[in-house]
Amino acid sequence: MGKKMYELMEKMYLELQETKKELKSDIQELTGNVNILKDDVYDLKGNVNVLKDDVQDLKGDVKKIETKLENETNEKIRALFDDREVQKETNEKILSTLDRIEAKVDVLQVETAHIRRIK
Repeated sequence: MGKKMYELMEKMYLELQETKKELKSDIQELTGNVNILKDDVYDLKGNVNVLKDDVQDLKGDVKKIETKLENETNEKIRALFDDREVQKETNEKILSTLDRIEAKVDVLQVETAHIRRIK
């Protein structure tokens, strides 16, 4: 019975050693996978920082475009208003001239009518 007990213990010891080797291998594999994940997370953080910088750049570009559009629009509105004022003055001059011409035509009609009566 001593020999069977010894063989059983030896068998158990060998199985434990094999299990220990498998566990070490599994732990090494998990450690490798964790390191890969850490590297991936590090890369992702770098990419996120690049994206944040890009977003900041885009915000700045949008602000510049917005400011440029506002300035150009204001200039164009001012120009249109100035043109409108010039056109208004021109129209007033034309109307004034038309009033003078109408008055002259009226005088000429009266004179013509008077000359026809005389004839």
